[in-house]
Amino acid sequence: MRFILLILISFQCFSQKGIEVIYKYESNFKKEIPEQILYGKFLKAAKKILPNYDFKLLADMNESIYYLKKELDNDAYPQEFKEMILRTANSNGIFYSDVSNNKFIEQKNAFGKLYKIISDFETFDWKIINEYKKISGFKCKKATLNYNVGNKKNNNQNREIVAWFTPEINYPFGPIGFRGLPGLILELNINWDYSYKFEMSKIEFVYNLEINAPVEGETIKLQDYEKLNRSAVFQK
Repeated sequence: MRFILLILISFQCFSQKGIEVIYKYESNFKKEIPEQILYGKFLKAAKKILPNYDFKLLADMNESIYYLKKELDNDAYPQEFKEMILRTANSNGIFYSDVSNNKFIEQKNAFGKLYKIISDFETFDWKIINEYKKISGFKCKKATLNYNVGNKKNNNQNREIVAWFTPEINYPFGPIGFRGLPGLILELNINWDYSYKFEMSKIEFVYNLEINAPVEGETIKLQDYEKLNRSAVFQK
């Protein structure tokens, strides 16, 4: 009876356990920044400023939320410019996952309005590869994904995603909404002409973690948001 009680106590403690992870941004641009165009100015600012940011993931076995922890404190940049800097790393929103309800929410400002974009949790077609490396003492395995960051008809927006996840922490979450692997993503690489990555710099295990879904913003399904996005691009 005592043995069974100890097992139940241990299980209860584990079920209440959560994690707090800090990720850091690092650029790895393969091409020179086109400074003559406005997007080049955003990329140049991102390369300089985003490494100073902390991006936080809170997670338990079932839920997670990911967001920017540290705001820009450089008053030389107007708010709209700051938003565009974050957008170069797909980090201008809040990302919430709910495994048990197969729900994913991205809260972001777009087209002058705040949205809650709803989609399924299980959407990514990861390819897991038998390659390993250690990150901060954790044994990590490699996974890859072909992903389009915008209009799926535009091949220029295709990206190769490389994730290094650790089965030692069996939480299926990671930075900027990437999810669904059998372990926590400790490093995420977005590979293209202006590549960047997010890598775990700090992790803490906490108990009785409170994770709340975003409540503000107009609720819209992902398919409808994509139609809205294509319409906005066409009108330009």
